[in-house]
Amino acid sequence: NSLATDRSNKAEYVRVATRGEGFASWQDRDVPSPVETTFREKVERRKDRMLRERVNVQHPALLSEYEVEQARKNVKKADWARNWFSQHRRIAEHVVRQGNGYVSSMIEEGTPWIGYSFHCPNCYLDKSFSGVEYTIIEWEYSDPDRIRCRNCGQAYPSSKYAEIANLVCPRMGRKLTFYENEDQQKHPRDRSGRRAYRYSNTPVDVCFSGIIRERKVTFMIGAARSLGLVYRMDGNPAFASRAVEILDRLTTCFSSAWLYHDWRNTVADCDPLYAAWYDQELPLEFKRNVFTYTYENDTLDSAAMQVTYWGAGRFLTSTGGANHVAELCQVYDLTYDAKGEDGKPLWTRALRERVERDLFLEWMMEAEPFLGGVGKAKTVNNKAPRVYNSMAAVGKCLGITDFADTGLKGYEAIRDQSFGYDGFSHETPSYNEMYLQQLLGVSETLHGFRWPKGYGKRKGRVDLYATDRRLRLMLKAELDCRRPDGRLLTLGDTHKSSVRQPGGSLVLEVGMRRYPEEFGEMIPAMYRHRGTNPSEYAALHLDAEVFRSGERQGEGLDLPETYLPNWMNALLRHGEGMDSTVLSLTFNPAGGHRHYDNLALYYADRGREMLGDHGYLAEAPMQRWVKHTFSHNLVIVDDEQQLFRTGLKRRPALEMMLTSPRASVVEASSKVYEQCRDFRRLIVLLKGPGSETVAVDIFRVLGGDKHDFRVSSEVGASDSTNGDLSFDGIDIPAQSPLAGVGASQEERDIFGLKDSICAKRPSPGWRATWKEKGSRYRMWMLSGANRVEVANGPGQEMLSNAGHIGRRLRYVDTINKGKALESTFVALHEPGGPRGKMPVLEAKQLMLPKRAGKNSVAIKLTTNWGDYLIFSECIREVEVEGVRFKGRFGIYGKSCDGVPWVLTSGAETMKSTGIGFEKANTRWSGNVTEITESRIATDEPRPRGWKNPPEGVKQYVRTKIGKYWTGFPVKNVGRNRISVERYPLQPCKRFELLETRYLSTR
Repeated sequence: NSLATDRSNKAEYVRVATRGEGFASWQDRDVPSPVETTFREKVERRKDRMLRERVNVQHPALLSEYEVEQARKNVKKADWARNWFSQHRRIAEHVVRQGNGYVSSMIEEGTPWIGYSFHCPNCYLDKSFSGVEYTIIEWEYSDPDRIRCRNCGQAYPSSKYAEIANLVCPRMGRKLTFYENEDQQKHPRDRSGRRAYRYSNTPVDVCFSGIIRERKVTFMIGAARSLGLVYRMDGNPAFASRAVEILDRLTTCFSSAWLYHDWRNTVADCDPLYAAWYDQELPLEFKRNVFTYTYENDTLDSAAMQVTYWGAGRFLTSTGGANHVAELCQVYDLTYDAKGEDGKPLWTRALRERVERDLFLEWMMEAEPFLGGVGKAKTVNNKAPRVYNSMAAVGKCLGITDFADTGLKGYEAIRDQSFGYDGFSHETPSYNEMYLQQLLGVSETLHGFRWPKGYGKRKGRVDLYATDRRLRLMLKAELDCRRPDGRLLTLGDTHKSSVRQPGGSLVLEVGMRRYPEEFGEMIPAMYRHRGTNPSEYAALHLDAEVFRSGERQGEGLDLPETYLPNWMNALLRHGEGMDSTVLSLTFNPAGGHRHYDNLALYYADRGREMLGDHGYLAEAPMQRWVKHTFSHNLVIVDDEQQLFRTGLKRRPALEMMLTSPRASVVEASSKVYEQCRDFRRLIVLLKGPGSETVAVDIFRVLGGDKHDFRVSSEVGASDSTNGDLSFDGIDIPAQSPLAGVGASQEERDIFGLKDSICAKRPSPGWRATWKEKGSRYRMWMLSGANRVEVANGPGQEMLSNAGHIGRRLRYVDTINKGKALESTFVALHEPGGPRGKMPVLEAKQLMLPKRAGKNSVAIKLTTNWGDYLIFSECIREVEVEGVRFKGRFGIYGKSCDGVPWVLTSGAETMKSTGIGFEKANTRWSGNVTEITESRIATDEPRPRGWKNPPEGVKQYVRTKIGKYWTGFPVKNVGRNRISVERYPLQPCKRFELLETRYLSTR
C-alpha cells in the first residue's frame, strides 16, 4: 500500500512538473524545509567564522599600483595599449551613461540560461545544426534584450517562435519558459523528450529569454571590471560607483533569486547551495524538469540532477561560471577604498559584508562539493582550474588563507595528475591551453602571497616560477604544440582556426614575463609578423617596448623539432618564420579528448595544411566522425575502429627518432588492433631549400584480413576554388562532383564515405594529386595493392565558420585483402610549391633480394634539390647503384652539386665511393642501474668504437617507462652513462640507443 502510494505520488509529481503546473497535491507548502533551514544555518555560521578569522589584507591586493602604472605608461607608448584601454573606457562610459534601473534591468532576478542548448528553429538543418552553441548567437550590449542567429539573422524573442512551455518552481516562486519545436507542438502530450532538439545526444529545449539574461549578466561582469580598471587608471568616482552597484546587484540575484540548474534542463526548486551539495540525493519535490525521462531512476526520497556541478550552477551550467569570481574579486579590490563624488566611501560596512559573504563566499561554497568538499582539492579535470583560480583570488583578496591554500593544492593536484612529466596535459592542445589559461591564474594571483606563521606546512612567500620546475615545462609544451604562425596544431579535440590569430595569449605572455630567456624574443616576433596585438596581461605586466625591439622580416614561432615523451607525439619541422613546415606523428596513450588516431599523420607545408586533422566540433553530431579512426590519415584494419578505452587499451611505442638539418626521422608502433602483431609507421622528412620538404612514409601492418591506407587532403575540399583530384598511372572512373551537404544530420552525410569508385590491381608508382587554386599536394603510392578506392567524406572542421557547414574532403584508400595479411605500404607525400610547381622528379620502390629480409625497403628519389637512396630494415647487406647498406635505417643523399652525404640509425654498413662506413655498432642496450632526472647509468658499457653524431644531429634514447617505450633527446654519452636534456627522466629498467651517424664529404 505504501509502495502504491509512493508510485502514485511520483506519477502525479512528474505529471504536474512536466506540464508546467505548480505543487503536487501531496507537497508540503512550507518553504524552506527543515533540512534546508538546518543546512543554511550551518553555512551562515561558517561564513561568520571565516570572516572573523581572516588575516589582514593590504588593498589593492590583486592588481598593484605598480601594474596600473605600467598600464598607464604603455597607453602613452603604444597604439595597441591605447586601443585596449579605449575599449574598456568605451564600455565603462556606456554603462555610466545609462540611467537609474539600468543595472537591475541588465542583471535580472530570472535565472540565466546557458547557450549550450541553443538551436535556431528558423534555419535548423538548413544553415545550422545541433551543437552549434554560442558560435551562431549574436548579442550586442547596445541592444541587450535580443539575440540573433548569426547564420540566418532571425531575432529572438520572436512571436513566431514563442516560448510556450513552462517550468514552474513553486517552492522558490520562480518560472522558466522554453521554446518547443514543431514536432513537440504537434504532440503536446508527449513529454518524454524524444521529439526535442538534442545537445550531446540529450533532449533539450531552448530558453531564448534565459540565454539573453545570461548574455546580459556576462556583459555586466566584464563591464564591472572595465569600470574598476578605468577608475584606477584615471580616478573618476562615477566609474567606481557604478562598479559597486553591479557587485551589489549581483549579490542580490546570486544569493536570493537564481536557481541551481544543469544544462539538461533540470532545475532545483530549493535553496541553491543545498542543491549544489546534495545534487544526487535531493527529495523528488526539489527537482523540476520538462521531460519525463529524467525522473525514471528517481524515488520520492532520492532524485538526482542530470549533471553534477561540472555542468551545473546558478549562473552558468559549467562549474557555475566560477571563473568569473576571480574577475569580480578584482573589481572589489580595485574599488576597495573608492569614494563617491560626495567624498564618502562607496563601501559601507554592511554592503561590504554582504558582498563578501553572499557573493564571494557563497559562490565558492557552491563549488566546494565539486572539488571534494571543504578544504579539498581532489578534482583535476579540465574545468577544475577555473575554480582553483577563483579560490586563490578570494583567498588573497579577502584574507581567507584556507581558500588560498585550496587554490594552491588544486594547482599542485592538476600539475601532478593532469599533466605529464614532459609538461603536456593528458589531453590535447586545446585542452592543454584551457587548463593553463586558468591554472596560471593561481600562480599569478598567489605570486608573492605570504603564508601566516604557523600555517601548517606552508611558509614564506609563494613563487611557483622559481620553485616549480614543472611549470616551465608546462609553458614550453604549450609552445611546442603550435604551428609556426601561432595557431594550435589540430590534434585530437583541438579547435581549428581559419585565421592567423591564435588563442592562449595569456599563456604566451606569462612565459615572456616569467621566463624571458625562452619566450622573450620569440613571442614578440610572432606577434609583429602576424599583426596580433598583445593582450591585457601585457598591458598590465609588460613594457610595450619589448614588442618593438629587434624587428626582422619573416619571423614566427621558430620552434625546435622535438618528441614529447609522455604525450608521445613527434613534431618534425623545417624552415624559419611564419611559413615554415611542421609534420606531426601522433601515437598518444589514451587520454581525455583524444581521438582513435594512433599513427595518424598531420602535415602543414609552408603554412598550408596538406594532411590535416578535423579538430573538434564539440557536441555537434559529426564529432563522432571527427574523432573516429576512419577520418584520419593512417591505416585502418578490418574496417574497425582502433582500441582506446574499451577492452585492451592502446599501447603505443617510440621505435626510433633522430633529427638533422637534411632529414629527420621518426618511427612508432602501437597496439591498437588485437589481431595485429605489427602496426608501425616510419616517417622521413626530407628537407630542401627554405621550408620545402617531402615526406617518405613506410607503414607496416601484420595481422587482420584487410588493410586500408587512407589519405585525405585539405587541398581541393568542397569549399576550395577549382578543387580537383586527378590520377596518373592508374585508371580511375570519373568522380562525382564534390558538393557540400549543408546542415544535414543524415547519417550518410555526417559519417563515413560515399560516392565511392575503384580501380583494381594498380601498378606501383601511381600518383594522386589534390589541387585547388594556389595549392597542390601529390601522393605517390610506390608499393603494390589489391585495389584503390576514391570517395568523399565529411570535412567540416569549424562550428563558427558558416562556409564550413557540410564541407567535404576527397579520400583515397589503398587496400590490401587476404588472410593473416602482411602489408608494407610505401608512399611519398609531396607538397607543391608556388604556382603548383612540384619538387619530385622521380620516385620508385626498388626491388631487393629476399635475403635482405621480408620487411626490407629501398626507395630511389630524385628531387629539384638532390637525389636520395633510402633504406629500411635490411637484415643482410644489399647493394643498390653502388651503395652498400645493412641495418635499421639509412639515407644516401647527393646534393645538386654532386656532394654526397649519409645519415643512418642502427646501421652496420653504409658505404659508397668516397664516403661511408662498415662493421659499425648498431645499438647499445641493457639495464638501467641508476637514474637521475638527466642521466641513466647502464650495466652494459658503451660499445667499443661507438660514434656520437655531430652537432646539429639529435638522437633519442629509448626507455621503457611503465607500459610504454618512449624516448628522450640525448645530450651526451659516457662509458656507462647516457645524459639527456629538456625532459626529466622517469624510473625505468631498460634502455636502447641506436648509433646515429651523419657524414658528408663537404
